Amino acid sequence: MDSHELIALCAPRPVFIGAGATQVMGGWMPRHVSGSGRRRPVYKLLGKKDLGTTEFPAIETPLIDGDIAFRQHKQRPHSAPNWPVFLTFARRYLKGPAAVAGARLLER
Repeated sequence: MDSHELIALCAPRPVFIGAGATQVMGGWMPRHVSGSGRRRPVYKLLGKKDLGTTEFPAIETPLIDGDIAFRQHKQRPHSAPNWPVFLTFARRYLKGPAAVAGARLLER
């Protein structure tokens, strides 16, 4: 099973894909963004919005308008640089006082 197949299994739920620079991570990230994966048709079949492009974006360019989101940062593989973008994406789905309080804690 490839990672794009695992993302398809997340459908129709929102999913955020974050990574470090491809030079550090072995160059495997472009497949997530390309149209070759199975996740695009699955999300569209279920009435959800995918990334909206098959072009690989410039590093640190967030794609967060759909139900699948993607951002790649320039640093080594860890999640900290992508947290602010993830929180922006997640706010569309997480509602209520507990979600707001949790987001404020993570932003500190």
